[in-house]
Amino acid sequence: MPVPATYRSYTITNGSMSRPGMAKSITLAIGSGNHAITYVHRTPQGRLLELPVSWYAKLNGYAMSPGYEQPDHLDFRREISDSCLFCHSAGKQPAPIDCQRCHGPAQAHAASPNKGNILNPARQTPQRQLEICLQCHLETASQGIVDSMRKPGRDVFSYRPGEPLADYKNYFASPNPERFEINHAGFRLLQSRCYLESKGTMTCTTCHDPHSARVKTGSCRTCHKQPHTTEDCTPCHMPKRTPADAIHTTMTDHKILRRPASDGQALYTGPVVDFYTKADPEALALANNQQGDPVLYRRYLQRDPNNQPVLVALGKALLRQNQPAEALRILERAGQLDPQDTNAQTYLAVSEAVQGNTQKALAILKKAVADNPDHVLAHINLGITYQALGDVQSALAAYTEAIRLQPDSAEAKQRRDALLTRR
Repeated sequence: MPVPATYRSYTITNGSMSRPGMAKSITLAIGSGNHAITYVHRTPQGRLLELPVSWYAKLNGYAMSPGYEQPDHLDFRREISDSCLFCHSAGKQPAPIDCQRCHGPAQAHAASPNKGNILNPARQTPQRQLEICLQCHLETASQGIVDSMRKPGRDVFSYRPGEPLADYKNYFASPNPERFEINHAGFRLLQSRCYLESKGTMTCTTCHDPHSARVKTGSCRTCHKQPHTTEDCTPCHMPKRTPADAIHTTMTDHKILRRPASDGQALYTGPVVDFYTKADPEALALANNQQGDPVLYRRYLQRDPNNQPVLVALGKALLRQNQPAEALRILERAGQLDPQDTNAQTYLAVSEAVQGNTQKALAILKKAVADNPDHVLAHINLGITYQALGDVQSALAAYTEAIRLQPDSAEAKQRRDALLTRR
């Protein structure tokens, strides 16, 4: 398949392409190619950005990457998180998935290979076997709701095959989960009658070879001794469908049904509920904290004081409630836990600025855009800060860069135009 060396974005003017606005080189390609391959750019600062065009087997060609079909997509700014890398990479530094993903740490086995010093999934209980697959293949929602939360003290790469998945994460789902998404194999299987009636004995390897993922011949007949046909069961009972979040692919629906399912495009509704694992009331309340209630953030931080994303969310909530001094304290803590979090640094700068510490805010924002030049909000806030200090030229430059990065940024355009009008 062809792999473009560089992506280019163009400014569209009167229906024709004007000069190029941006170029990003391809550093990595992610995906087997069975369904798709998505391309990644590594910035000079070491950040990974998902590029907006992917190759799709169904099309034998290129189309927008998942999440980029919407008008308000992230252009060339969609940063790949550690949570993304956990399922697409052998570690935090991108590398192909290896044996350790299913067999656990392999250093001792590599040094002296024998059966006793590496985990054999086949010797685990059916639930533990299943959860080795579910660590990556259980995603209840890709967007719109909180689908999972790691347990207190657990980082992204801390799961080890053979341990209970509930010790690593809580999972949540919409009470109306009929939407069909690209990573729904485990989610849909766990809802199927076949799995439920197996009373926990059915696993992914009941039907799939664990090393090739190929479907075992006659796997349905291990339970259905007298099927109504000798033909393949899957076209009717596990049809291939178009996921709502990856419209250029087709995936097998693992919710094994007697009759065809709905179109699977419905949006999620209602507060999320427990799914598979059992969340305590505080975790469930946090997952449903759509309004950003600081009380719920504080309550959760009492049990998980180093939860950096919750600290950032609390800092933002306190800024909205006009409590910048308290927000400053919280955001400083968040920045110490993850110095690479540009959102935390940007909101920290805001908390300094609204307390009159404009020079401190400027220093924080200059460092933020140096560490992450693709962060639009940091550039906008940098422009606001320069403007407050009377440096009109630097403010204009910051707003202009924000517009270059995000041409549809209404705030950057309004602030730049207002500044130009005053000159």
